[in-house]
Amino acid sequence: MSSFSLSGKRFRISRSLVIISLFLSLSLFALAQVNLKYRLLNGYSLSTEATVNKGKPTLFVFEQAETFEQVFKAAPTSTKRPDQPNFSKEMVVGVTITATNKPPRLSVSRVFVQDSTLTVRYIRQVDSSMINNPQAFMSQPMLLIAIPKQTVLRTKLVENGRVVQTLKKKEEKDQ
Repeated sequence: MSSFSLSGKRFRISRSLVIISLFLSLSLFALAQVNLKYRLLNGYSLSTEATVNKGKPTLFVFEQAETFEQVFKAAPTSTKRPDQPNFSKEMVVGVTITATNKPPRLSVSRVFVQDSTLTVRYIRQVDSSMINNPQAFMSQPMLLIAIPKQTVLRTKLVENGRVVQTLKKKEEKDQ
């Protein structure tokens, strides 16, 4: 009889360990980073009315086609149609930087969400192949990416491992 009660205590201890482990793993899962698939959007240029930061990158986040079309227009020199985002399933993140005498090459390294914060990491390098190209100075260096729709409160822009801008989501006004 005493061995039966001893095995009952072991069962209670192991069951409580399983429950604690389950809650711990769920809390760690909530803190985990979720990598997002993205696609680059080509064929756009920055509107002349768009507000950009002087001397540093500018981050744009679009959830609606109307606001996107106010800032980015189809490039007039492009012979192909621009890649169209599907705003019912996607949102668009745009990054523009001021033009310099050394044209940069921008590439996305990682896009992820953690704790309601969308983080866009990109690499900025001098593109030596474009130094002798005078038209390179005419266009605005930018990245446009479409990602699956997310509920985010903040968006962080990280250039070469350094946070350069953080945007907080604007509150929707009731009308």
